[in-house]
Amino acid sequence: MSTTTEMATATPNLATLEAGQELPTMHKFPDEAQLFLYSAASHNPHRIHYDREYARFEGHEDIIVHGPLQGAWLTQFVTDWAGPAARLLGVTWQNRASGLTGEELVFSGTVTSVDAETGIVELEIAEHTSDGRLLMPATARVRLPMSPE
Repeated sequence: MSTTTEMATATPNLATLEAGQELPTMHKFPDEAQLFLYSAASHNPHRIHYDREYARFEGHEDIIVHGPLQGAWLTQFVTDWAGPAARLLGVTWQNRASGLTGEELVFSGTVTSVDAETGIVELEIAEHTSDGRLLMPATARVRLPMSPE
C-alpha cells in the first residue's frame, strides 16, 4: 500500500489562505494485505474485505475497501494538509460507492471558508477513483494557528 501526494506544500497560512483554494491531492493504492490487516485490527471478520472469491460471490467486483478505513484516509488527507500545529475540529463523510483493491483512490478538496479571527477553516473534500467515480463526499473543519510556524 502506498500513498503519494501531488506536491509537497508548506503548512497553510491564514494570512494567504482564501475560499476557493484547492488542496494538493493525495493518492492511495489499497492492496489485499493491507485490507486483511485492517480487518484484523478492526475486528471486522467480513470476508468481502479480504477474500476475492467470497466478495465476488456476494456480488462485488472485487475486494471492498472498508468504509472506516476510507474515512481515516479522508482525515489523514486533512491533517497532512493542515500541519502538526492545526487542530482537527470535525470530519463528516458519506459512503456513496465502494472502493476496490487495485484501484487508485484520489483525495481532493477545496477551502470553502476562512475565518481569520478564529483560525477556523472549512473544507469540502472527497474521495474519487482515478476515473472520477465519487466514493465519499465529505466536509471538514480545522483550526489553524494564528501565526505561521
